[in-house]
Amino acid sequence: MKVKFFTLGCKVNQYETRCLQEQFLSCGHTVASGAADLYVINTCTVTKQADRKSKAAVLRAKKENPKAKIAVCGCLAQFNRPLIESWGVDYIVPQDEKPSLVSLVLPEEAGEPCLRNSKSVWSLKLTDYQNQRALVKVQDGCDNFCSFCKIPHIRGKSISRPKPQIIREIKALSPKHREVVLCGINLGLYGKDLKPALSLEQLVKDILDIPQLGRLRLSSLEPCLISNKLLLFLRNNKFCPHLHLPFQYGEDSILAKMNKKETVGLYEEKIARARKINKDVAISCDIMIGFPGETNKTFKSTVDFLKVVRPMRMHIFSFSPRDKTKFMGTSPMSSVVVRKRYGELKALADDFSYSYAKGFKGKILNMIPDEIKNGLTSGYTENYIKVCLKGKVPLGEIIPVKIKEIKSGKVFVSLA
Repeated sequence: MKVKFFTLGCKVNQYETRCLQEQFLSCGHTVASGAADLYVINTCTVTKQADRKSKAAVLRAKKENPKAKIAVCGCLAQFNRPLIESWGVDYIVPQDEKPSLVSLVLPEEAGEPCLRNSKSVWSLKLTDYQNQRALVKVQDGCDNFCSFCKIPHIRGKSISRPKPQIIREIKALSPKHREVVLCGINLGLYGKDLKPALSLEQLVKDILDIPQLGRLRLSSLEPCLISNKLLLFLRNNKFCPHLHLPFQYGEDSILAKMNKKETVGLYEEKIARARKINKDVAISCDIMIGFPGETNKTFKSTVDFLKVVRPMRMHIFSFSPRDKTKFMGTSPMSSVVVRKRYGELKALADDFSYSYAKGFKGKILNMIPDEIKNGLTSGYTENYIKVCLKGKVPLGEIIPVKIKEIKSGKVFVSLA
């Protein structure tokens, strides 16, 4: 059987999709890039736009092969079954049943060795990754209950993957993938539920000690969960000098309404400490527009905050009321205002990105090429600058490069 996958949302979803692909492959099926017999759509429901993209993926699958079976799984499927049923799909697999998806969709194979122990969330594991950078999931769930976010209701309380499993997986992946990215729903909570308890920095230390590891990157981290010991890894050559921080906003009264555990002062303190340890550390972030209670004054405070921290990359998105949250049913802000504020933040983001990359002009960075297209090889440096190299070089290797010029939003490099 040919199986095709569509993945929406976060790095955890991307990891889980790859694990499902391996399950299908180990049961004798093939992963298709074109028309397929079965489509598996791994959904996200963080925003209304994510819901719309999930539906669009279903429609695309139906158009590509009207006779195919369609399985919808993931976060949207956890609480929104009636909505998905209206799309006319064949299987709906909630997030908490995702590890059993293959046996649920193909019950005749439920007894196959490849599906043994497939009910545990940590039964989803992999031996290879389709991209040059390998994602490794180490944590699931969240205890924070931010007032705009439904994910804790979907994925439940924070749970951590046993460290020996993680180390084994990374040891197997490292010879083939020079960069490993640790991911979780709330990565900073890693280890707090284990007995005996562990910390993220203890896990990171043991991973950095793996001889075959090329480099290690961390996915999104809540600033309040970043310890001083963790920041010290910014001095380690194997640890990517890049922190992605979901600020969401830059004004204290809105942060309090969001039920965030931080203040603007804490944000600035953590970034200042990180830059003291490594002055070149890359800071990327998430920023929300249009949260209930936002005013011209609170938005200006956010702009002022961003001008202080100057993130090298910003994911800007608008608030949308989510079911199971405090603000379900809240009328969204005027789309005209949202678009205007988005434009202002986008202009800032472009300026920060350009300035950060310009600061490395002529310096040697290390790129991992991951794509060749239209005569250009592209990839990411250790500090998360996406760079382009004219010509072809082997994909997946760590290659020293120098930034030559920044043109039309692209950073061009030459071999060092």
